[in-house]
Amino acid sequence: MLLEGEIVVITGAGRGIGKATALLFASEGAKVVLAARNRTQLEEVASHIADLKGECLILPTDVSIENEVTACFDQALGHFGRIDILINNAGVLYNGPFLETSLEVWDQLLGVNLRGVILCTRAALPTMVANGSGKIINVASGAGLRGLPGGSVYAASKAAVIALGASLAGEVEANGIKVNTICPGPINTEMQNPSRHKDAVQKSSKLLPPDDVAGAALYLASKLSGKTSGQTISVRTSNRW
Repeated sequence: MLLEGEIVVITGAGRGIGKATALLFASEGAKVVLAARNRTQLEEVASHIADLKGECLILPTDVSIENEVTACFDQALGHFGRIDILINNAGVLYNGPFLETSLEVWDQLLGVNLRGVILCTRAALPTMVANGSGKIINVASGAGLRGLPGGSVYAASKAAVIALGASLAGEVEANGIKVNTICPGPINTEMQNPSRHKDAVQKSSKLLPPDDVAGAALYLASKLSGKTSGQTISVRTSNRW
């Protein structure tokens, strides 16, 4: 198993990429902390992990709220004693013209997509520094690399995550910590397909499965990636953003 005994915190773990990553990591021997706002979704993921004979801890958390993040990581450390891997995956999507995007929407998306990454990374880093090892994997978006007309707030938040990861990698390299970023293209998740009407089903056939992103995360989280750090990996087909 590639992650035998590793302690992993995954945000946005209740569905989509986070769920796929949690199940894959559990199947590879990791002990998984499941963090997201929706307890019901987390409990469903936990039941699948139990079927895999894996171990997990459910911690409902809004990553944009500092005291909730602090409580989440305090409980994770109290239960498992350390954190080896952090997957900053929680995110929200908004599409709309720039001039029609309210400041409230900007605050909401930046709060989850960027502030959430900052808060969780700040919470995880001290134990990683103390242990002299750790891996942080941020899930950004291809929109952060290439822009997204009609989705400026989302693209801007993800571009900031990419820059944060590349910058932090150089800071913590001497502490034995590796930081990398995954930039998915369009993925078949509830965030991309909030409804299952006919058009959404047809669109879903053109989207990549969340398992593709989970596989990239497994590579970066395991020994397979060696000393790789400060890198941004795209997961997409050749003709999709």
